[in-house]
Amino acid sequence: MSSPRGRIVDRNGVPLAISVPAITFFVDPLFWRPENADLLKPIISRERYFRLKGNLKGRYFPVAKKVDLENANEIIEKDIPGLFWVKEYKRFYPHGELMPQVLGFCDIDDRGLSGLEYLWDFLLYTPPEMLTVTKDASGKIINFPTYSDRSWDGSRKGEVRLTIDSRVQHVVEKYLRKAFELHHADWAAAVLINPKTGEILASSSFPDFDPNIRKTFLRSESLRNNVISRVYEPGSTLKPVMMGIALTEGKASPQKDHFYCTGKIRVADTTIHDVKPHGSLDLEGVIINSCNIGMATIGMRLDPKKTYNHLIRFGFGMKTGIELPGEEKGLLNTPELWRGSVPANVAIGQGIGVTPLQLARAIAAIANGGYIVKPFIVKEAVTPEGEVVYRGKPERLGQVISTETSRWLKTAMENVVKRGTGQAVYRKDTRIAGKTGTAQVARGGVYQKGVFVSSFVGFWPVDDPENLLLVVIGYPKGREYFGSVVAAPVFRDVMEEILKISK
Repeated sequence: MSSPRGRIVDRNGVPLAISVPAITFFVDPLFWRPENADLLKPIISRERYFRLKGNLKGRYFPVAKKVDLENANEIIEKDIPGLFWVKEYKRFYPHGELMPQVLGFCDIDDRGLSGLEYLWDFLLYTPPEMLTVTKDASGKIINFPTYSDRSWDGSRKGEVRLTIDSRVQHVVEKYLRKAFELHHADWAAAVLINPKTGEILASSSFPDFDPNIRKTFLRSESLRNNVISRVYEPGSTLKPVMMGIALTEGKASPQKDHFYCTGKIRVADTTIHDVKPHGSLDLEGVIINSCNIGMATIGMRLDPKKTYNHLIRFGFGMKTGIELPGEEKGLLNTPELWRGSVPANVAIGQGIGVTPLQLARAIAAIANGGYIVKPFIVKEAVTPEGEVVYRGKPERLGQVISTETSRWLKTAMENVVKRGTGQAVYRKDTRIAGKTGTAQVARGGVYQKGVFVSSFVGFWPVDDPENLLLVVIGYPKGREYFGSVVAAPVFRDVMEEILKISK
């Protein structure tokens, strides 16, 4: 018989994955009557039904594994001759479709197959225990007192406690799902992180599935955790990072630099376009208006080797090391390949592939004063004996920009929200900094017409940020595709509900 699997809970102890009692049925062909197969129709497959209607050999034939108690009790009460049952456990996710790619799922024997269930299987899984039973002359099982011991009450089991706040997770998923469906997107992702500590407070990915319903696993894209496994070109959401690199290298000056945007610029063998001619802009105006021309000009000033090294220090081109399986390292070409217009393209967020979590961590460095932090989603992991075998903790991996540069970028991003492309998220009572992004999608080395990734990243309150949210909507369909229209409203709605929760 199966033993209970350890729980996964959120930061407040709210259960996210638990083991619940279930019943496994089998028949002894010696006592089984084929005409009773009709009584089992509610819990068996068509194939199993016809097998039970025929002649069975041997002394054991499986009927249905881990049936929920409500349906199982209806069968047990029928007292069918030759039908026997044992108590077991099955995995249950109380919140259904809540962050299924993060939690993962188990096989029918409760072994972890994906997500946290897979990574922490060594702690959560308990091998099945042997159960000795005796039958009376009629074939009924005689239960011994030891039958209802700790194996049934589930008192001893490990536990994984997350940094996730399930209340906030519900909010993020509600509004991300709304945008995903409204814009008929191919995929979507959102991650909420504390930029000072690296704690993941919410992580959402669409399309999704219900780990309680196995038929929802059929679409492979639903199983992908886009927050850590989707690699995409970030577009303009990378511009604050690139501006930070330029300021650090002394290749951009808030006091001296001015640009005149005509709407396009020729760089090597490529013409880089803007949404519209912005006219005369200072350095802050380049960020506020998300000017491609200004950023491309700055990008061509930068030394490819030094820029590459800065991007590595920001965490691009490598895994973040979060406690989840399936993380991708992104795409960052070595500087030897940065020929022609590549430095200009990278400066506007093209020619580099990132995951949402990588980008969120990089922007967190701007929010927290210049430090790269290690993201973590597991607060602690505890054995059945109560021993803490792992504890996630805030960890700074290095300073990538100065406090002064961080302060300048935060002001520029706050002005993006006040009077630039991010005005959709503006609030009078909360200081918010943000950046929109609308990136084209390349396939086979060619950017596709009408295919975009829309995004918005922001943090609040600006003076001492505790929340940083990145929203990414992949390949929205229809007339709307700008990040300011598609992704920014998700950020706004989530932020407003979080502000209510925190009061």
